[in-house]
Amino acid sequence: MLDALITSKTRVKMLLKFFTNGTSSAYLRGLAEEFGESTNAIRHELNNVC
Repeated sequence: MLDALITSKTRVKMLLKFFTNGTSSAYLRGLAEEFGESTNAIRHELNNVC
């Protein structure tokens, strides 16, 4: 359902990770490795959120 509302697959992955586990913390490179994305893609989404 989120895929229909949010077109960025990277953003959907990040939202699911942080909203399903509110106490979770992560580093840029760790997120990139976990999601199979580039660090630039993760950085881009983080910049859009903040």
